[in-house]
Amino acid sequence: MRLLWFIAFLFILQSVEAQKASMELEQDRIRIGEQAVLHLYFQYDNPKEDALIGWPYYDDRLTEEIEILDRTVDYEALIDSASSTFLREQKLVITVFEEGEYPIPPQRIELNDSVFYTNPEYLVVQTVKVDTSESIKPIKDNYEVPYPFSERSKDWFLRNWYWFAISAVLAAIFLLVRVLKKRKGEEEEEDIPQIPAHITALNSLHELRLKEAWKSENRKQYYSNLTDTVRLYLEQRFGIYAMEQTTREIIEDLRNSDISDEDKEFLRKILSQADMVKFAKVQPDEESGHQSLNRSIEFVDKTKKEEIEEQNNTEEDEN
Repeated sequence: MRLLWFIAFLFILQSVEAQKASMELEQDRIRIGEQAVLHLYFQYDNPKEDALIGWPYYDDRLTEEIEILDRTVDYEALIDSASSTFLREQKLVITVFEEGEYPIPPQRIELNDSVFYTNPEYLVVQTVKVDTSESIKPIKDNYEVPYPFSERSKDWFLRNWYWFAISAVLAAIFLLVRVLKKRKGEEEEEDIPQIPAHITALNSLHELRLKEAWKSENRKQYYSNLTDTVRLYLEQRFGIYAMEQTTREIIEDLRNSDISDEDKEFLRKILSQADMVKFAKVQPDEESGHQSLNRSIEFVDKTKKEEIEEQNNTEEDEN
């Protein structure tokens, strides 16, 4: 029976020794306002992995005189895998602003339903010795620290770099949109078939014929429409700036063209007649106006054949 009691006592003693709470100061002597690190350790067995550790609760003070500046989370380390013994650690950064010797009482650590206490510690806080034999010296003036332009530029760029990044992105988007629009416009222009010059001219001239525009009282408007149609046809068909040129300049540019002399004379007369109507307020009769329209249609019909032949030659060259 005594043997059983002895074995039980040894088991209980071993169990108690396996759980150990301790506390240690890295620096037990500091000056006023300096910092010291306080370590809290707790060693325990956890074979069933069901241990719940309860650390002391602090606000911003360890004692009435000792302030806590920082507190870390607790760290766990396995120190003996055979017995599943672990070591938990927590660090406190403390300081004191009065000279003296300050006791740190044992700290309470809980393990499930059991309570353990650490050892106490003592922190000695020393003041800074002042030499009272010397008189008080005046406060030194502030002095300016050199801040060269290169450093100022670098600091300014680091503070405002994102504006450059935003501007670069916006510029890239703008250029991309412009390029895409231009490319789209060029593709649309390529897709739109070009209407031959004689088709445009004959449509306008036949419209004047259907309206019997030569009978209009506004002869100036009629001759303006008629000659503008002829000028546009000449510009598109023969590549001259007929819309901005005078009658003499048009005839001069057509001198080496394949237009017959008769047709050149007709152009000179109809364009000169239109100039007289617009600027000299001449009023030709209806018959002259009708003949001018018919001759214009004949002129376009005669010269369009050569245009068709040139287009056919171009297509043959491409093939």
